[in-house]
Amino acid sequence: MERMRLLAVAGLVIGVCGGCRRKAPAMPAVWSAETAAIVGGLGAPECALYDEAADRVLVSNIETDTKGYWESDRKGFVTMMNRDGVIVKKRWLDSSDETPLDAPKGMGILGGYLYAADIDSLKRCRIEMPAVIETVELPEAEKLNDIACDGKAIWVSDIQLSKVYRVDSEGKVTEIPAPENVNGVACHDGKVFAVSWYHHDIYELDPAGAEKPVAFGLAGHFTNLDGIEILDDGTFVVSDFTGGKVCTVGADRKTVRTLVELETPADIGLDRKRGLLYVPQLTIDKLVILKLTQQ
Repeated sequence: MERMRLLAVAGLVIGVCGGCRRKAPAMPAVWSAETAAIVGGLGAPECALYDEAADRVLVSNIETDTKGYWESDRKGFVTMMNRDGVIVKKRWLDSSDETPLDAPKGMGILGGYLYAADIDSLKRCRIEMPAVIETVELPEAEKLNDIACDGKAIWVSDIQLSKVYRVDSEGKVTEIPAPENVNGVACHDGKVFAVSWYHHDIYELDPAGAEKPVAFGLAGHFTNLDGIEILDDGTFVVSDFTGGKVCTVGADRKTVRTLVELETPADIGLDRKRGLLYVPQLTIDKLVILKLTQQ
């Protein structure tokens, strides 16, 4: 009887321990970056957007010598370059008296249109007819900053009003809560993410607008976050403008690594297929192309 009781206890212990054998969580991917090219001669470049359909890169330029990043001076333009950084047309989309561009920042493509955040208005043009610029009215917009696209709508951040607008292909506009001083926005796998300039953290937003933004809790790692992209494996890539660096945050939303140190990196763009990251350096009129490699 005693032997049977010991065997039963041993079996219980083995069963409990067997149940405790859980698979260890996968370590976040480690990425490195190598400079592939440096493009000069730009004019306060703020955003880089990879146009997958045309296999090219569009770069918004504020063009200011006085740090007038929010001035209505009709000096803004968009540069077109190939994926390797060779400028095809510096003023591919240019400001004019009839269709002014003041300080274009974030950009996105939806339904054959290129959208650009231009201070208090959302501008758009046919991607194949860049000379004709239209304005999409957004209620109470003050300082529009970045744009992301999920294939159904574009998401536009307003850093002054701390909100994000959703604009669908029919022009319907809705608003969702965003973190204070929201800057960069990105869409990935049905989710929307954003970074805060002054609170220097990453947030997941509720696309339906019912829930408040949820912070990752990484504010201690950054100074002023500007751009955000998400790699296919769930790794976040963010640019810290004042901190002078581009960083990765693991899919675990905890592991932070510095990818590269650069002066004033602004709104980054991503060519997923080739693993190329486009980083405008706003205050020195340059753009750096980084080749990303997973270790």
